[in-house]
Amino acid sequence: MIQYKIDILALSEVRWTGMGEKRIDKEHTSIYSGNNATRDQGVALLLTNVPTQAMIIWTPVSSPIITARFLGSHAKLSIVACYAPTNEASTEDKQSFYNELAGVFKDIPRHDVLCLLGDLNAKIGNDYTFCPEVFGKHGIGERNDNGELLIDFALLHDLVIGG
Repeated sequence: MIQYKIDILALSEVRWTGMGEKRIDKEHTSIYSGNNATRDQGVALLLTNVPTQAMIIWTPVSSPIITARFLGSHAKLSIVACYAPTNEASTEDKQSFYNELAGVFKDIPRHDVLCLLGDLNAKIGNDYTFCPEVFGKHGIGERNDNGELLIDFALLHDLVIGG
């Protein structure tokens, strides 16, 4: 994080139980949301001191979703970190995840800068011609079912897929 000057890092599959805030060292704090019953899934945000001090609120939504809101110099920043079901998961599990994510998005103030981070287990492919406003020509491979779900979600919520 220090070498690349990253102040907010989303982590997936942390496999921690419960939820909480941990001071990692004098320069890093983690906030996390995990599964209470088993050590699977789980997400966290690893923060340097600057965003830790700017954090207004954080919410452990569920084991695969956590949110945090920060006070910026020009606008508030809402980060949603998540871990989506794999492509092999059931259609019901995938729909449940995206429904929960949509509910989270409804609660974020419209004037906030919004970033969705995490492992969405999606391959969007490189055919961007039907929705160039969502992603560009630098996708890799063939689109999978999770890629379709992510593109649909991005279209519905006016998101751009990057990275």
